[in-house]
Amino acid sequence: MNIRKLLFWTIDKLKGNVVKNQLEEIKNLMAKNDETLFKAHISERLELLLKHAKATTDYYVDIDVESGLTALPIVNKNIIRDNLSAFESNAYSNRTRLAVVTSGSTGTPFRVFHDNSKKLRNTADTIYFSELAGFEIGVKLYYMKIWTSVNRKSKRQALMENIEQVDVTQLSDANLKRLIQSFKSESSHFAILSYASALDAICKYLDENEPDFRTDKCKSVLAMSESLTDYTKNTIKKYFGVFAISRYSNVENGMIAQRPVIGSNEFIINRASYIVEIIDENSDHILSEGLTGRIVVTDLYNKALPMLRYDTGGIGRLGGNKNGMLVLENVEGRKMDMVYDTSGNLVSSFTITNNMWLYTEIKQYQFIQKSKNQYLFKLNIDNYFTREEQLINEFKSYFGADAEIEVEYVDEIPLLNSGKRRKVVNMYKT
Repeated sequence: MNIRKLLFWTIDKLKGNVVKNQLEEIKNLMAKNDETLFKAHISERLELLLKHAKATTDYYVDIDVESGLTALPIVNKNIIRDNLSAFESNAYSNRTRLAVVTSGSTGTPFRVFHDNSKKLRNTADTIYFSELAGFEIGVKLYYMKIWTSVNRKSKRQALMENIEQVDVTQLSDANLKRLIQSFKSESSHFAILSYASALDAICKYLDENEPDFRTDKCKSVLAMSESLTDYTKNTIKKYFGVFAISRYSNVENGMIAQRPVIGSNEFIINRASYIVEIIDENSDHILSEGLTGRIVVTDLYNKALPMLRYDTGGIGRLGGNKNGMLVLENVEGRKMDMVYDTSGNLVSSFTITNNMWLYTEIKQYQFIQKSKNQYLFKLNIDNYFTREEQLINEFKSYFGADAEIEVEYVDEIPLLNSGKRRKVVNMYKT
């Protein structure tokens, strides 16, 4: 018996089935896939949200609620970051909202707020889509992400939730060996939730060091934040016996879309909680199905900081699948190049992005490995950067004392054709 799952739902029942009720609504909408039901649900939620935003935020105080969503401007991380107080709802105090922080598309900190209802909705969304991928509450989860003093769970909390916190900034061969040994020693089922780049590292380590590894204990492998390569998908299946599933999600919103378990590259959109639009890259024109553009999301459940027509930084196109569901096709992920220290050891890209949060005066950056021991930082900054020596010394501690790190100041980090900026580039090994 899954004691943790039983305990979770018992506690939820004592609280009035706050998560269960949300989950049942999501299941009802997504399983039936009835366009009439979706439209009624979205219309009701959107009207409430627009009225709330107009009444309680400075940014949306002048909007015409009757004109609907498409009359609103498209916003992005920079607009919200630079006008944060204008987006915050005055109906919520610091005691009635939760701050969530992400690095943002340029690597600088981006903070938004969730109210309790939004937090519960995120929990229900996560449960629904996790179950579709073969994971259930209480099963041991190897959670591979950046763990810091800010977000690390206590030993007691991690034990209660059955989570093994694996820091992706520490994926040396020695640590990967220990991780694989942990997989081998599992006597019951487990799951993996990870950045795709960390799954890449696991697959490459197994290919090179333990090609005979196999386990039948893994129930699911979920990749977040980055695109899965065909190599990683195929290699995960070989070693772990399950298909790796990609999520399209972010910290500021939550579970936006997810790929089905088998046989498809499309992402099923979470229309129970979000509106997804595809917008032209050079204008605010809404694109029809089959055309590629910016992924713009409206979060139907966050009242603490309404995110209406929010440009996620992703690129994709809308389409319909064989079951008539609205899907995201060809989603541009956030894959970053792998980089190496001067001894040839792999250094996680997230070592760079995580530590760049400390340099809030930097607007944009790009880290480039030029050769075995030559590295370049391109920095876009408004004023004089006083911490150049600190930056160089810090990253020498990650890449080696003999690392030659240059700093170049630029007016802009160029965009890729996809509309994204590459934060980490390897010109030495690709």
